Amino acid sequence: MATDSVSGIKSRKDDGILEDVFAQFPVPLAEHQLFRTADPGTAREEVTRTLFPHDLLLDGDAHPFEASVRSARLRAVSITVLAYGSDVELVAERADSAYVVAHPLVGRATFDVGAHQVAVRPGTAAVSTPGEPLRVRWSAGSVLLVITVDRAALTEELETWTDAEPGVPLRFEPAVGVWDMPAAGWWSAVDNLVEDLDSPAPTLRHPAAVSAAERSLMVGLLLSVPHNYSGRLWERPLPIGPEWLGRATDLIERVPHRTWTVPDLARAANTSTRALYDGFRRWLGTTPMEYQRQVRLRRAWVELRTADPGAETATVTEIASRLGFTNLGRFAAGYRRRFGELPSTTLQRGRDGY
Repeated sequence: MATDSVSGIKSRKDDGILEDVFAQFPVPLAEHQLFRTADPGTAREEVTRTLFPHDLLLDGDAHPFEASVRSARLRAVSITVLAYGSDVELVAERADSAYVVAHPLVGRATFDVGAHQVAVRPGTAAVSTPGEPLRVRWSAGSVLLVITVDRAALTEELETWTDAEPGVPLRFEPAVGVWDMPAAGWWSAVDNLVEDLDSPAPTLRHPAAVSAAERSLMVGLLLSVPHNYSGRLWERPLPIGPEWLGRATDLIERVPHRTWTVPDLARAANTSTRALYDGFRRWLGTTPMEYQRQVRLRRAWVELRTADPGAETATVTEIASRLGFTNLGRFAAGYRRRFGELPSTTLQRGRDGY
């Protein structure tokens, strides 16, 4: 289980901290160790080769320098476990060809992604877009799980499902809640892939499994982490599961402001209340009411990002009320958990063109 603290890890100044961290916490990809070194130059070269070009800056001498990299590359996707035993900074121009999603398994770090700062710890991940400057301040003993996705492959997947605008690149929001729906479903898929890689006989040895896993991860990333094409991607979501489940989700999507009771929704979808509950759990991993709440939050995000700056009704209160949120305090709290910022911040950034 991930932890946001390594304060319980003790080591003398002349001893490394990573040995104790790896002994006390279940750090994955043990069979995919690429290197472990006490030389900063070697670390910079190897991490550049594995992830992206960067400068490595040492910060203080409370612990001797250590670095460890475990990594498994498929085709368009790689999964890396990166750990440093001392306080360091990674500085990158990010003129590379991959999207990066980073989540601490142990400890914490601070990401400057473009003009935005994201403090990450277990439960929060940073997302970096190719071409954006990136600076990472790393706390000694912290271990990050880093997923990289090839820009060309992800853009091609996006174009499969939307009419992407020529010359307008895909840009993700810089922070995402790992344990909030729908991102939690994507991280579960990442966990399953890591478990397979750690198994004695991984299915990913087969090319068909690699293709399926990569496409699932890319589609899941596009659906679960907000970006500038989220509105188009969710305009006509494809139904899954039985026909009545498609009818139920379509009703919620088409009329997000209506507060459905479970019996009313079941009758409208032509199924039973029990089947409705079971179907949402089995096929969508949630409840009907939570699904509706997430639809409303997602619609609020789209409307806040695209609100007309000159329109008098383009306010957080108006948009929230129109979508059926009656308690603005709860709306703001739920929105912040989902998107990592207040609704007013999203509205302002939309007006500023970001």
